[in-house]
Amino acid sequence: MLASSTRPISELARDESGATAVVVAVTLTALMGFAGMAIDVGHWYGDRRLAQSAADAAAYSAAIDSASGDTTAGVTAAAKAITAQYGLTNGSNGVTVAVNNPPTAGSYTATAGAWEVGITKTESLFFTTFFMSSASVKARSVAVAGSTGGKYCVQALDPSTSVTTVSASNGITIDATACGLAVNGGNSAALSIIGGASIKDKYTSVVGGTSMNNGGSLTSTNTPDHNSNADPYAAVAVPAPGTCTYTYANYSSGGTTPTINPGTYCGAAGTNSLNVSNGVSVTMNPGVYIINGGTLNLQSGPINATGGVTIVLTGSGSNYATASIGNGVALNLTAPTTGTTAGLAIFQDPNAPSTGTNTFAGGATWNINGALYFPHQSVVLNNGVTNNGSCTQLIAWHITFAGGMKFTNTCGGTGTKGIGAAATALVE
Repeated sequence: MLASSTRPISELARDESGATAVVVAVTLTALMGFAGMAIDVGHWYGDRRLAQSAADAAAYSAAIDSASGDTTAGVTAAAKAITAQYGLTNGSNGVTVAVNNPPTAGSYTATAGAWEVGITKTESLFFTTFFMSSASVKARSVAVAGSTGGKYCVQALDPSTSVTTVSASNGITIDATACGLAVNGGNSAALSIIGGASIKDKYTSVVGGTSMNNGGSLTSTNTPDHNSNADPYAAVAVPAPGTCTYTYANYSSGGTTPTINPGTYCGAAGTNSLNVSNGVSVTMNPGVYIINGGTLNLQSGPINATGGVTIVLTGSGSNYATASIGNGVALNLTAPTTGTTAGLAIFQDPNAPSTGTNTFAGGATWNINGALYFPHQSVVLNNGVTNNGSCTQLIAWHITFAGGMKFTNTCGGTGTKGIGAAATALVE
C-alpha cells in the first residue's frame, strides 16, 4: 500500500520552505520604494536650491531697481524676468512667483525699502506616487535697498598719511549740516581747519586726525569717527571720446545766448576746449559733453544745463581736461537721473594725473544737483558761493576750501550714489 503524501495541518504550519523568498520579495519592494523616493527627493532638493538662487537674485535686483526710482510695476516685472532666467517663469510649469513690497512676513514688514520674492514650484511625482499625492518646493528671499543719499556729501579720497587732504581757511563757513564730511586721509592733520574757518556738519569721518588752529572750528551733530569710506562712483566707466565735434569751441561775443549740444570738445594742453566768456549766456541741451584735453573754461554765464547734463573731463597722456569756473558765474547744472552717468554732473576721468587742479571761483548763485567728481585731482573752491541745489556732492582727491558753500543731501530720485551709504543687502 502506497504511503499517503498528505501531511497533517500541524506540520504544514511548521514548514518554513519558501519563507525567505517572500521576505526578500517584500524587502526588495520596500527598498526599491525608498530608492525611488530618494531619487525624487534629490530632484526636489536641486529644484529648491535653484529656486532659492533665483529668489535671492530677484529680491536683490528689485531693491536696487526700486532705489533707482523705478515704479512698483517695473520692479515687479524685472524681478519676475530674473526668475525666468533661472527657468522659473511665473504661471508656467507649476511655478508661482510673488513680489511684495514691503514683505508679507518676517522682520521687515514695516520697511519701505524691503522687497520680498517668493517662489513656489509644483513638483512632478515619479517614484513617490504611492506615498503622496502632491509635492512642491518653496523659496523666499528679502533684500533691503541701500540708502541713496548716504551720510556724507563731501569726500576726499586720497588715503595718504603724509599730507593734508582737506583744508579750510580764510574765515569761511562750510555748511554740510544736512550730511557730512568724509576724509580718507591718514595724516594726523588730514583735515585742517585754520584762519577762523568753520565747518558745520551732521557727520564727520576722518581716518587720520583733525587739526584746528587760529580760530578754526568743527561742529558736528554726531560723534566723529575714523572710518574709511569707499568711492561710490569707482565702478562707473568713463565715456570714450568720439571724433572731435569741436576743436576749441569759443563763445565770447558779449550778450549772445547760444544753445550748445552734446558731443566731443577737444583742446590741446594749456588751451581751452570749451570757453564761455565776455557776458555770454549758454544753454546746454541734455546729454554727455566730453571735454577731451585742454580746459573747460566757464568765465561767464549763466550756464543753464538743467535737463540732465554730464560734463566729462578726460584725455590722454599728459593732456587731461581740467575745469576752471570763474568768479560770478551762475551755474545751473543738473545731472541725468538714469543711464551710465546717472548722478554725475561733472565727471573727471580717474586716470587724470594727480598733479592737476580744478578751480571753482564762486562768487555767484549756483544750483547744482548731482556729483562734482574729481577722483584723482584737487579741487579748490574760492570766494564762496550760494548753492540752491537740493542734492550736491563734492568728491575729489584733495579739497581746498577758501570760500564757503552749502552742501545738501535730498538725493532721492537724482541718480546719485550715496557716500557712506548702507549697501543693498539680502536680509532674509
